[in-house]
Amino acid sequence: MPGISTLTAADGTALALHRWTVTGATAALFYIHGIQSHAGWLYETGPELNARGIDVYALDRRGSGRSGGLRGHLPSAGQVLDDHAHALRVVAEEVGGRGLAALGQSMGGSVLAALWCGHDLPVHRLIFCAPALGQQRARHAPAVLEDRRGRTGHAPQPVGLADEDYTDLPGYRTFLAADPLMLREVTSATQATLVRLEDLYTGASPRTALPVDLALPARDPIIDLTAARAVLHCLAPGARAEVFGADRHYLEFTTARTAYWDWLAARVLEAA
Repeated sequence: MPGISTLTAADGTALALHRWTVTGATAALFYIHGIQSHAGWLYETGPELNARGIDVYALDRRGSGRSGGLRGHLPSAGQVLDDHAHALRVVAEEVGGRGLAALGQSMGGSVLAALWCGHDLPVHRLIFCAPALGQQRARHAPAVLEDRRGRTGHAPQPVGLADEDYTDLPGYRTFLAADPLMLREVTSATQATLVRLEDLYTGASPRTALPVDLALPARDPIIDLTAARAVLHCLAPGARAEVFGADRHYLEFTTARTAYWDWLAARVLEAA
């Protein structure tokens, strides 16, 4: 079980920071989760990386998991980035001189890219896993994007993804179906925030040069992989990509999970 502490966001919202730590760890990973998930989905990934000598930290995004805030509500891109930048500083101070890498999975990849273009990150390596880079532009025409940018309020909107998009393994499907913290709806304002996060790194340059790695399933029912790779190539032309033999979005919940954990540990340990 992870340790959980509470961070206080700039607006007073209580944010849950999860820690999987092990004596003797030589590196650490800060994990940014996706739109429907939360840190609890790392219930195997945390211990698996601990066994490979890596501490794992994950912030429940505001309105998600065990963090405070209206469920599924992200009032602005700036608020999301401020929350994660604050958590990263806390983790970097705790990790000290050990190598720290940051990983963005799915929507977390969009958050990480926006952070990279707007903040000096206290990390030595970035890792993107099935990242939702450029997905708003891949799915919507410019007029629709403009409409979504202007959305406000708390009206609930379905996320619109199926559990089988994440995994085809019965055990994990059972876990998702019974997960009370999995987001099934977001607010109208959150739809605007997703577009505005993407705006922050589209055509922008990262603040610092960092080594970048990319992990992808062979086929992803959620992410337009061609669009994601194109966006990352603009941000980091030298990024190294690894494709795993899976046809579902969440690599941790596929038969490729052990190969992914081995690969991920090797990348994080390079940051040390």
